[in-house]
Amino acid sequence: MLTRHIKMRLLGIAALGLGCFGPGMWAKTWTVGKPNTGCPNPDYNTISAAVNAAGSGDTIEVCPALYAEQLLIAKPLILRGLSEQGIGRVLIQPALMIPLGGLQAVAVITVMNTAGVTIQNFAVDAGDNSTTGCTVAVSGIHFYNSSGTVDNDAVSGARLSNPLSCPTLFPGNGFGVQIDQDPNSTASFRVSVWNTSIRDFTRNGILVVGSGETADIEDNSIAGVGPSLGVNQFGVFLATGARGLVARNIITLGTCGAISISDCINLRSEGVVLRSAGEGVIIDGNTISNVQAGIFVNGAANARVTGNTIGNVDALSAIHIQGSTSGMVLGNRIFHVGPFTADTASDEEGCGINDVSGTGSSANIIEANWINDAYCGVAYVSGDRLQLNVYQNTLFESLNGDNYPDSFPAPAEPAQAAPARSQGQGLGRLLRDQQ
Repeated sequence: MLTRHIKMRLLGIAALGLGCFGPGMWAKTWTVGKPNTGCPNPDYNTISAAVNAAGSGDTIEVCPALYAEQLLIAKPLILRGLSEQGIGRVLIQPALMIPLGGLQAVAVITVMNTAGVTIQNFAVDAGDNSTTGCTVAVSGIHFYNSSGTVDNDAVSGARLSNPLSCPTLFPGNGFGVQIDQDPNSTASFRVSVWNTSIRDFTRNGILVVGSGETADIEDNSIAGVGPSLGVNQFGVFLATGARGLVARNIITLGTCGAISISDCINLRSEGVVLRSAGEGVIIDGNTISNVQAGIFVNGAANARVTGNTIGNVDALSAIHIQGSTSGMVLGNRIFHVGPFTADTASDEEGCGINDVSGTGSSANIIEANWINDAYCGVAYVSGDRLQLNVYQNTLFESLNGDNYPDSFPAPAEPAQAAPARSQGQGLGRLLRDQQ
């Protein structure tokens, strides 16, 4: 697989070649700067004015300052933040946010019905929104029916004024980067999100929805607060046919804290989620911590979950799989999945990897994973194949979930007699078909 830097180099070479014969040879570069900020001879004082004046393929370079604007971009453009005199923070922070482009959504930057848009080196703050409820979506950057790149940005403030006003699990509301399309569209779009910091959001750090969407989500840092908001929170969420690569991201959300395990399951936070995703999604090399589930795969075919490091997981399991087929879970490093309580047995959880029985999963390969400090290493269905996994400090190395509830005994330490357990289905069963 090509690395991101090689891909960028090849794309640049291709763009140069096309520029020799197409409109790119006439592309211009415009400068935006505020008065008295040291920006040399800016063409415009607002980014909006430069966007309106620029032609397709132009570059807009923005000097450090605070820009109280919302942007609507509907043509190919490169927006790039600059550093001047040792200052490199170009902050876009609108004082008022309203829907643009006829969408039921508000965003600091909306990219709509176009391709070839790059947003690079900006701090994007959506914190001055007054959005509540689920009807109007709020995000920092929104790509709608569009392709392009978000690179080296910092996105914050995509939060509802009242998080409890939109309790719906999917899609919820409050997204750092939102990538979606008209449900009736048959077009294909590709958006890359690279090297970006995302924090202070309500529901998803990055949300990708739609069968025409492919996302490359690489080398980002995503920080949330988990169930303490009172609603579900997810780092990266791919849904309804979306495909792509989720690689080398650092994701930390929040543990249950003082919330009971049963309540925390309902308010769970998860690092990477696939919900009826497109075929062949790759989740590789991510570092995920302080979550109720590190990676939650619900409805996927040929997904590849490889080389991730997942730790400090409570309530559910580090990698939770349901309704998924022909996947590969390979070479992941998992530690501290707990706590070891009666909930782990009655909820069919607390495992390093859990392919939940009765959900339609089959033919998944679970291989060469390292799991230390968990109730069970792997819970599997009979159709899975387990091989070469390493289990350390686990009460049970592997459990066949098809025998649930009998295969999930109470989490007694080896020297203790295992007490009788309820034959009830447990809270874990309630998760099925809800995500």
